[in-house]
Parts: sequence; C-alpha cells; structure tokens
Amino acid sequence: MSPPPCGNPAACPNPFGAPAGPGFGRALPADGTVLEPPPPFAPLVLEDRPAFKALEASRPLEGSDASFTNLFIWRNYYRFVWSAEVPGALCVMANPEGSPPFCLPPLGAWEDLSAWDFMASRMKAMGLEPLFSRVPERAAEFLKAARPAWVVEADRDNDDYIYDASKLRTLSGRSMHQKKNHYNHFVQNYRAEFLPITRDLFQELKRVEDKWLTLKTEREGEGAATHLAMEREAIHAILENFEILGQKGLAVTIDGRIEAFTVGEMLSPDTLLVHVEKGNPEIRGIYVALCSHFARQIFPEAAFVNREQDLGLTGLRRSKESLKPHHFVRKFQIRPR
Repeated sequence: MSPPPCGNPAACPNPFGAPAGPGFGRALPADGTVLEPPPPFAPLVLEDRPAFKALEASRPLEGSDASFTNLFIWRNYYRFVWSAEVPGALCVMANPEGSPPFCLPPLGAWEDLSAWDFMASRMKAMGLEPLFSRVPERAAEFLKAARPAWVVEADRDNDDYIYDASKLRTLSGRSMHQKKNHYNHFVQNYRAEFLPITRDLFQELKRVEDKWLTLKTEREGEGAATHLAMEREAIHAILENFEILGQKGLAVTIDGRIEAFTVGEMLSPDTLLVHVEKGNPEIRGIYVALCSHFARQIFPEAAFVNREQDLGLTGLRRSKESLKPHHFVRKFQIRPR
C-alpha cells in the first residue's frame, strides 16, 4: 500500500462532500490537529500486531492492503483506526490525507454481513457516504449476491500483481528473455554482493533511501513532495521495526556501496509480499537482479510473489507488466445503498 498519486491534497476529489467539523473522516482543523476516532474505533499502534497476525494466520489474506505491516508503516498517511466490535472480524477505517475516507473489507470473517453493515453504519452516523475500498474479487462477488443494491466497481489501479516465483528466480522462458539480458548485463559488468539485511545495515539503508528520495523530489518537483515524504516515513518505519514486524531483506552492494535493497514477508503460506524495493536507476539490470535473488536467497519457499499495485502510474504499470505477472488479485470499490 502507498499513498494515492495526488501531490496536491486540495485537488483530490471528495465525493462525500463532508463539511469540516469534528469527527473521523471530516476535514482536519486548520491547525493540523488530528481528531479522535469515533468509538469503538482506536488508532492503529504497533502493539496491535498480535491481534492482526492471529487473524491472518486463521484466514490468510488475498491482497496486500490489509497486511499489518502495510497498515502500520502507512498509518500516519491513512490515519487508520480499527475495531474488534464484531466477533471474528477486525474492522479498519481510513481517513487519508487529501482523499475520501473509506473502509477496508473486514479482516477475518468477511462473509459475516454484520461486519460490513457495522462499518457502513458508522460512516453514515458520521455524515459520510459509506465506501469500501481495496476489496478482493471473492469478497466483491459475495457482496454482489448478498447485497444486490450495493454498487460494485472495478478498481484496476489497486489490483495486486502476482508473479510465479520460480520464473523470477530463473528468468527462464521466452517471456523473460529481455529481463534475462538485463540480468546478464548486470552480473557481467558489476562486482555485486547480495547481502541479507541485518541491523548493522539499517542506518546506511536509511541514508541511501533519503538520498534517492531527495534526488527524486528535485526531479519531480513540489507536486511529488508530499507523496515522497510519506514514502520515506514508511520505509524508515519498516526498518526501525524490522524484527518485530517479521521482515526479511536483501541489499545489493557494488564496490562496498549499497545500490539497491528490498524488504518483504510471507503474506500467506505460499506468497511473498514485497513491501519495499529500491535501487539506483542508473545501473542497468539492478532491479531484476534484486528481485530474482530475493526470491532465490531469502524466500526459497515462496511459490508466488505479490508486488502490490501500480496506483495507475504509467511508468510503474509498464514496469510491473514487463515482469509478466502470473495473475492479479483484482480489487473493487463498493458503495452501500
């Protein structure tokens, strides 16, 4: 999960037309005060991880958005709050900066209509039109049948790209020929080391990431500054809580300098979820080498790799499509009526 590509929050549409005022989901006061969430919802904190992971273990997630790590590292942008009011389900609401408030699909017992109704009623009570976002296809089809009056819309920009891990490891086959050429160029022209990420690398990784994002901000201008600042904060959060969040990572060094790194975890028993992937764009083949070695060295047990969504960004979509996804986790928006 990452913030939507809206560099100017004032220009982001708000179809709810909610007036400014107290309450979750309303516009923030001019002084920037963060408003209290409505009961029984509470802000997401690191100590909530056991509750989320227990539910993930019993009901593995299909999509990337509701993984606890994603929720935690993006919590300051999306301002997540959650409730366990409905037995067997965790209900998560988001109030993203500059974008409409929404609910994620219930975690756990998503077939329990009372969880969906509970969240929809909470939004209505706050004067907001209910909206569920990042809803995987299976849950969307369930709601189509159970709540035929609810409006279900495809959300292509948030579809997760899922790859065959064995193809990423070997880069074999005609479809991967170009990527294999990039990989061969990299290993033939650079004396690279692939190092599992350990705590002694954290400060250098943060320094490298800060440098890259500063250069990117200078290239893309002020419009991208907010998005990139939140991305920096998310990456720092995952590194600072690396062990407790259950992360593993791989860094690529060339001549002793870190030139790329990636971080992820197993989303389900067979699927690796990649949270972070950063590299020096001037080095040909470094990204494909990083991706391939991550699946080889760090997560040999993974059958699939979830590389999250493209957010509708042309360059990112082209890059993700070029790795030839095996399939997608299709996502939908749902508007209760």
